[in-house]
Amino acid sequence: MTARKPGNGERPLRGAARLSIMKGRRAASARHLEVIPMRQSLFLRRLAGCWLAVLIALAGGMSPSVQAAGMIYVGHAPETPADERYDYHWAILRAALDATRPRWGDYSLRFAPRMNEARQLQELGHPRGRLNVVIRETNRDYERRYLPVRIPIDRGLLGYRVLLIRDARQADFDAVTGLADLRRFSVIQGDGWGDNAILKQAGLTVVTDPNYEGLFRMLERGLGDAFSRGVAEVEEEIRVYQPQYKHIALERSLLLYYPLPTYFWFGRDAEGQKLAQRVEQGMRLMLRNGEYQRLFQKYHAGLIQRLDLKHRRLIRIDNPFLPPSTPFADRGLWFDPTTAK
Repeated sequence: MTARKPGNGERPLRGAARLSIMKGRRAASARHLEVIPMRQSLFLRRLAGCWLAVLIALAGGMSPSVQAAGMIYVGHAPETPADERYDYHWAILRAALDATRPRWGDYSLRFAPRMNEARQLQELGHPRGRLNVVIRETNRDYERRYLPVRIPIDRGLLGYRVLLIRDARQADFDAVTGLADLRRFSVIQGDGWGDNAILKQAGLTVVTDPNYEGLFRMLERGLGDAFSRGVAEVEEEIRVYQPQYKHIALERSLLLYYPLPTYFWFGRDAEGQKLAQRVEQGMRLMLRNGEYQRLFQKYHAGLIQRLDLKHRRLIRIDNPFLPPSTPFADRGLWFDPTTAK
């Protein structure tokens, strides 16, 4: 490199001064080079912190029920596109969650992929199951394995059963006066249904199919004598399935009853306890302010009258599988067909 010559009026730099300036330039250059990695390091540390927070949330550090979307309830989807058995129950759940917004905040209610009832309970009992709330009748085994909200969702209405039969057999059922007569007939039920054991304990023959729609096909083909249906289920099922299975008919004279409280069920872990606590608080608010009774009447009053429950021959069947915790003492929780209230 050629040294710059001093211009007019400039004095040439001597050795010490020249050395001082060169050192200063090198130091400034070094300081400039240090600034870039320091800024990069600060940026990288901040970026790493952000990613760490995301990873903690994804790994479960943030509970699903308290994320930004609010508490998340995942229920079971209908078993077929035409299955409306649980519309009322989900309406009760939504109303209970709405009633508790001031205290618990927002929520979302979603539905898992379609599965049968036995699989629903398997998923509920799994720590990473695909659902966290199911609708099911109670028994001792369920209450040991899962956490119930012990308020009967439908006021015990599911325990009142009418029969679907083949249309040509009404005279056979007209002759039934009690449980002993009913034991001559086989009863169609779904695999894994909670009342199967009740019917078998009563001495009835139970035939099953794992597929909900297949139960109507069994009746049409004469593979069972009667299909026991909850009074809240039967009208819609007749509307949907009678065009396809033309010999199915509603039996006109009998009403079976076995106590069958239906609850919302949750897992027994901390998350399930929190979800259940909110639902119970909401349901009790609804019982106090009359919303519970209003929804029950909205969904069921018409069909109770059309099925003429008060004038059917009532056959009572014992349920020996009920837990002692069943709240029968609170009569306000239960429907009475003799008064239709």
